[in-house]
Amino acid sequence: MKTPLSRFKLSLILTVAIYLPSLWVLALSSGPLVSAMGIPKLLLWGLLMSFGAAYAITLFISALRKSG
Repeated sequence: MKTPLSRFKLSLILTVAIYLPSLWVLALSSGPLVSAMGIPKLLLWGLLMSFGAAYAITLFISALRKSG
């Protein structure tokens, strides 16, 4: 996890694990959000949110490995 490219690849792998729960939270917890945004935008928003969370987790683990 030393290079940005390796962190990006690991984040893409982790995105898959976060994507399904994020869709579940976005779609089921707020019905008005689905009707206001529409399904395609909601899917894209969930993917973007999942990647952001995965990248933050990857950066955190990288920082932990450097300090330890």
